[in-house]
Amino acid sequence: MQKYPPKASAPLTSFENLRERIAGPDLVRSVAILEVLICHDGSLFLDWWHRTLPFHLAVLGFYGVMLFFVLSGFLIGTIMLDLLERGTSMKGWGIFLARRWMRTLPAYYAWLFFLLIPLAYFGPYGVVWNEARHALPWFLTLTQNLGWPMVSNWYGVTWSLCVEEWFYIIFPALLLTLLACRVKPALAFGSTLAAFFIVPLCWRLSLPTDVNWDEVTSKIVPCRFDSIAWGITAACLTRYEKFVSRLHIPLALVGTGIVLMAWLADLLPVPLWTDHFQAIAIFDVVGFGYALCMPAMMRLRTQPPLIGPAVRSISTHSYGLYLCHLPLVMMAGDLQTRYGLGRRQAVIFTILTTIGGAILSWHLVERPCLKLRPRQG
Repeated sequence: MQKYPPKASAPLTSFENLRERIAGPDLVRSVAILEVLICHDGSLFLDWWHRTLPFHLAVLGFYGVMLFFVLSGFLIGTIMLDLLERGTSMKGWGIFLARRWMRTLPAYYAWLFFLLIPLAYFGPYGVVWNEARHALPWFLTLTQNLGWPMVSNWYGVTWSLCVEEWFYIIFPALLLTLLACRVKPALAFGSTLAAFFIVPLCWRLSLPTDVNWDEVTSKIVPCRFDSIAWGITAACLTRYEKFVSRLHIPLALVGTGIVLMAWLADLLPVPLWTDHFQAIAIFDVVGFGYALCMPAMMRLRTQPPLIGPAVRSISTHSYGLYLCHLPLVMMAGDLQTRYGLGRRQAVIFTILTTIGGAILSWHLVERPCLKLRPRQG
């Protein structure tokens, strides 16, 4: 049984510290990326055999991304509360941003340019070269879905990264602005957090009722800020409300029940909500459910020896898997269409290149950049 730090949340262990990482987030990252892979790769694999992935598996991508968002909010919320309590200077907040960017951006840009090579020289996968070339400035500036639907279907999986990156910028900026106006820290943090619930809800309500939910409501950056805000809320309650830690198991059971209810709502004999309500509120229902599970996640300090190493490995490579899996499976589909690659060979190609790509991403880009990050005092 692998031991984890006895106080898992105080302080949080940096992701690059493989020996002292917390078990709970490792498990959550693994579950989230597996849900995304089942949705994206599973759908395309079955499509090659002219079959359809069952609905409740096809929607796992949404639940996987939601889980990533809430976990990310919980972890960065814990760090931001530390900075706030210590009265950290602007330099300290700058280091916070630099650490987040060095964790996420190098691998993103590495994959962005690497995936342009086969598109330019060997033909399209998903979009033609000219479309990707004209969309590239948006992707370089992470504005491909800043206040509008994705400008191109090329590298569409990056919409969620844009949500996170802009959250990292706007949340501290608003918080520090309030602090500069001499608002008390607790009130400034609470007001900032409230804004990140109110604005997304108002934005979603302002959209036409017949808008494409998957391409507009669920992917425009401001529409999804509350998904991360639920994680920050969980971090606040875990830190300041003793009953949350004391009742972590009942809270996790309730949270799991809420998520399962939302996932299986269409199977219930009586509808839980209207379609319009679901389209607007599903983010907060699922976000609330996942947030209730976060305190229990942080209490998880060991993993069974049979699955522990696998969970740790999947978690370590989860970001690389997320960045490369969809373009590579689309590339495999293009190899079938244009070059006659067999379907089974395409599945093998997808699996090998996705795993290999994630491993290379970790060893060549992500881990070296993590080692270069400045220390957060």
